Amino acid sequence: MFEVRSAEFPTQQNREFSDWTSKSKSAFGGLFSVFLSGSGADPVGPRAGGGWMAKRGRRSPAPPIARPTLEKGDSGPAVAKVQRILGLPADGDFGPVTDAGVRGFQGASGISKDGIVGPQTWGKLDALKAKMAAGSDGISDSLAAQIDAVVTNSGIESFSWPDRGRAPVGYYHGMAKVFALSMIRYRRGDPALLIMGEAETGNASKDALTWYHAEFAAEEMPNDVAGIDTLRHLFVMLIGLGMRESSGNHWEGRDTSASNTSADTAEAGLFQTSWNIRSCSSTIPPLLTEFWADPNGFRPSFDRGVSPTASNLDNFGRGQGTQYQWLAKFSPAFHALVTGVGTRRLRRHWGPINRREVDIVGRVDDLLISVQNLVDANDESCVRPDPPHRRS
Repeated sequence: MFEVRSAEFPTQQNREFSDWTSKSKSAFGGLFSVFLSGSGADPVGPRAGGGWMAKRGRRSPAPPIARPTLEKGDSGPAVAKVQRILGLPADGDFGPVTDAGVRGFQGASGISKDGIVGPQTWGKLDALKAKMAAGSDGISDSLAAQIDAVVTNSGIESFSWPDRGRAPVGYYHGMAKVFALSMIRYRRGDPALLIMGEAETGNASKDALTWYHAEFAAEEMPNDVAGIDTLRHLFVMLIGLGMRESSGNHWEGRDTSASNTSADTAEAGLFQTSWNIRSCSSTIPPLLTEFWADPNGFRPSFDRGVSPTASNLDNFGRGQGTQYQWLAKFSPAFHALVTGVGTRRLRRHWGPINRREVDIVGRVDDLLISVQNLVDANDESCVRPDPPHRRS
């Protein structure tokens, strides 16, 4: 359904009151104006608080100020507000990137992808903003700041990946925080994280850690025991996978040279995972439910050094698969957890893993060991593990 391009009050009560006052003012002329302004009396109408006339001394709240209907070509503070809610560069210009971002969000929200920000889309944006404000990334601000300092001081940002070069500035910061969150969730018994941290299964056709046994052994990263060390080594692989699949850009859309354009098969995000990965584990669909309700996922950290293109922001199909595509880009932590489970249950989903193109980098493990130590020092609710395994 296309949205009406006019300013209007967003609630049914206000619309009914507006219609009633318009008709009554026409019928009663100046007398009605006295009721609404000069006399100081409260407004009257079928839904005014308290009946036909609110009690004296109590005023009904003023109706909210109507917001402008926006579309491509518009500019100004209202456009910048839309951009900030969607995590887009907030330059106040409703250009191709903002248009694609609005359409992608509309599709994920189940409304018409017309690119017009009218009352219906404003309502969805308000709901997203409220969810972000009420939710949490899952780690404390103090721990996040300490992780940022460790990443900056590690020197890892200068590392050059084969065929990819340096990662975006925020990539290690974001992934390190997702690892910290994953540690906490693992120790709380989160089913998805227990899969990610389990020992090698011995099934090389499905388990990426088993498939990469020799590569991990060469870097002295054994994965024969379930626990935080194995979880950490999986994150070493995920960081390498993200560089191969998207060069560390969480906004990455599907490979446009491919024909996978259905909601289930269109790839999205850092790791180019598609929604059909959910078939490998019953722990994946609940992650979509959880992060749709609270989409916080360290996006501001991942944003550093990257920006989306219009083609990145397009989503395909409808339903859960479209929600997944949007959320995979908007909430990188969500995408990392889904991918982490998938690599342990269906590693053939990723070409770079199948071709052994993902680099297992010891310096990345060193960084994550430092993050692991920070989590142990900060999260007093965690059961204290054995010291992390270090390469000799």
